[in-house]
Amino acid sequence: MKSYKARREFQIRQAKSLNLDISFIDAINGSDLSSEELQNAANEWTRPIFSKDVGCYLSHRKVWQQVCKEEQKCLVIEDDVIFSSKIKQILNSIENLKDSWNSVYDLEFAPGDHVLSNKVSFSDEKNLFEIKEIYQNKTGLAAYVLGPKLASKMLLELNNYVMIDAAFWSRTWPKYLQIEPAPVVQMMHIGKAIKSDDSSIEDVRNKNYLNKSWLSRKAIRLKISLLELPKFIKSTLLGDKRTLKFDKDEFIKNFDNLYN
Repeated sequence: MKSYKARREFQIRQAKSLNLDISFIDAINGSDLSSEELQNAANEWTRPIFSKDVGCYLSHRKVWQQVCKEEQKCLVIEDDVIFSSKIKQILNSIENLKDSWNSVYDLEFAPGDHVLSNKVSFSDEKNLFEIKEIYQNKTGLAAYVLGPKLASKMLLELNNYVMIDAAFWSRTWPKYLQIEPAPVVQMMHIGKAIKSDDSSIEDVRNKNYLNKSWLSRKAIRLKISLLELPKFIKSTLLGDKRTLKFDKDEFIKNFDNLYN
C-alpha cells in the first residue's frame, strides 16, 4: 500500500542489488471499504473474514489485470519478501521454459506441509533448483509466476470474493509447479520486519465479518470440498507430504545486508 513507504524503499534497494526490473501496483486497503462491501464479500465465503482479507483479494486481482496486458510471464510479489541471490537465474530459466499457458510457479517458502510430486519436472544445469508439480498447497501468494492467459482465466473464475491464496492454488485446470529450494520468503518467516510500517499495518486488522446465511456457508464449503477432492485423492496416493526446502540463513543475511 502507499502508506508502506519503508517496505517500498526496501524493495527498491533489493531489486537494484539483484538487477531486477520492478513495478509497483498500489494495493487496496481493506479498511477503506465500506461495511456493506465487506459484508457482501463475507456472504460469498464460509468463515469469518477481515477487511485485510478482502483487500488482499482485490489487490491480487488488480495485479492480474496488469499481467493480462503483458506479453510474457510475470513474477508477482507481495511487499514483504526477501529474495535468494539466485533469483535472477531462476527467473531466466522459468522464462525460457517451453511450458503450457496454464503453468504457474510457486517461488515462496511457506510453513506447513505441502504435497509435491516425487518426480522432478525440471532441474537446471547448475543444479541451483528443481521444479516439481504441486499436488496440494493452500498457503501463500507472496511470490508466484504466471502468464497473461492464466491471469485472465483467474480473473473470470475468481470474480466473487474468496480466501485468495487457498482458492488460487485449488483450481482444477492450472499446472502448479514448485521451485525448490524456495528462492523467496516473507520476512516474518525468518523473524524479520520493516518496523517503521508497523502502525500502518495495524490499521487493516479490525473486526471480522461472517456470511449471514448458515445454509450458504455450508453450501459453499461443500462446493469447495468437491472441487478439491480429486487433488486430495491424487496427493494422498502419489504425493510427498513435507515442508519445503529453503536456505533460512541466506535470507537472514540478505535482509540484514539491505536493511541495516
